[in-house]
This record gives sequence, structure tokens and C-alpha cells, in this order.
Amino acid sequence: MRQIVAYAACVCLLIVGLATRGLAQEEKKEKDNTGTNPINFTYDARFYTETSWLTADDASLITNTFELRMPLGRTMSNLTNQKLGVFNDLGSTHAFRLKYRYKSLNAVDPGGTPVNVSGTGDMDIRWLFIPHVTNTFGIATGLEAFFPTASNDALGDGKLVLRPQVFAGFFGLFGEKSIFAPGLLYLFDVAGDDNRASVNQWQMDIYFVWLLAQMKHWLIINPAPVVDVENKKEFMIVDVEFGFMIPQLPGASTWIRPGAGVGSDRPFDWTFEFGFKFIWR
Repeated sequence: MRQIVAYAACVCLLIVGLATRGLAQEEKKEKDNTGTNPINFTYDARFYTETSWLTADDASLITNTFELRMPLGRTMSNLTNQKLGVFNDLGSTHAFRLKYRYKSLNAVDPGGTPVNVSGTGDMDIRWLFIPHVTNTFGIATGLEAFFPTASNDALGDGKLVLRPQVFAGFFGLFGEKSIFAPGLLYLFDVAGDDNRASVNQWQMDIYFVWLLAQMKHWLIINPAPVVDVENKKEFMIVDVEFGFMIPQLPGASTWIRPGAGVGSDRPFDWTFEFGFKFIWR
């Protein structure tokens, strides 16, 4: 655990050291259509593909994901348009997210036989709630559920897994259009196949965002330490994302997101993700 905390501390210090105050100054009334603020709820659909080069020789996993996000309640109002304090509009303080995955695994079993498996992965849904937010600080908490919908054992956990989570959001801490949103998440299984491994895992999500060029581009740095209690493993995942709006399609954007696994227990060496996002109000 100490090693994971040390990794996270080093990454945070590096990011803070590189943060500058030279970001573009936009008017506060300008709407953010990047979809990068975790507590600015929007209606959006996302399609993305991630390729992971696993630590096993010549093994890889391709995950295609469809993601749908929407506020809950009677309006689509954003937090930036609400009065601070107590919120009566569920559409600003409650949100729903759905993820559906299709996976392709290419590996070699212990006997040297190639294994090529494709099919649906585990589906998950998340409810997120914001109990408090101001112009500079916000808190979000929620519950995520992973359902054992994978078409093959190699593509899912075979368990009903819950992930309670809590996030804090600091706005403008590292620049006019920056967000720092650290989070703590815990995964555990509550039902499923008794012959499959149990799930017991702590995760940290250290999320940095800078909106650039009048919110037409963005940069995300996202280190995520993991403590797998069940399997006695510790590692960290570090992702860096660069995205940009598509001027010809209002509300549309695209991004690339390379990543790396850190530590001897890491599940993969490298990852690369690219995707498309469409936001409507």
C-alpha cells in the first residue's frame, strides 16, 4: 500500500509542478460541452474502443463500449445555472450512467494453445448524487452496479459487483478552467457464481482536467492506484487524455487516451483508447 501511495504522490507533485497559469481566460457564462466535469450533468452518448496489451506474452484485450449519461429529474439544467445551497431540481443533483461492452480477448493458455474469445462483457449502471456544490468546490457520491452479463467467463467477473464511491471536486485550483477531482471507490461482490473468484478491491481516482483554447480542447491526467485485497495485489493505472471539440458538429467531440500499468502486479503494460462523444442539453 505504501508503494501505491508513493506512486500517487509522485504523480501529483509532477502534475502540480507542470501546471501553469497561462490557460485561456473564457467568460464564465460560456457553456462547457466537453463532458469532462464529473459533476456537471449532461445528456450525452459516448462510443469508444480501448486496446490493452496484457502482461502475458502476446495477449491483448479489445473493449468496445457504448456509454449513455443523463440527469434525472424534470429539467436538463446544469449546476452552473442553479443557485448555490439546497437543490430542488433532481436533474441537477442526480444522474444516471449506463455502460455496455463488447470484448475480444486474444491470449495463449498455459498449454500453449491460442485462445480467441469475443462477446459481451459485464454491463454496469451508476447513480450519482451531488449533496453540495459551490463555484469552487463540490462533493459527489454514488453507487455503481456491475451485472454478470458476459457471454464468456473470460470476459467478465461472473459476479454481481457493487462499487460505492465518493468524489470531491476543486474548480480553478490549477488554472482558470481546471478541475481536480480525487475519488475513493470500493468494489465488492454480493452474488453470482460461487466458483468464480470473489471481488474485494479499493480504488483511488486522481482526476486532473485542464480546458484549453476557449474550451475547444482539453487535457486529462488520471492516475488511479488500486489495492486488490482479494488477490493481494497492488498497482496503479495512469491515463493521459487529449480531446477536442468538432466545430462542424455542435456538441460533438473526440479524444485519444493512452495509458500504462505501473507495478509488478499490473494487469496490462499499455492501453490506447479513442472515442467519440455527443452532448445534447
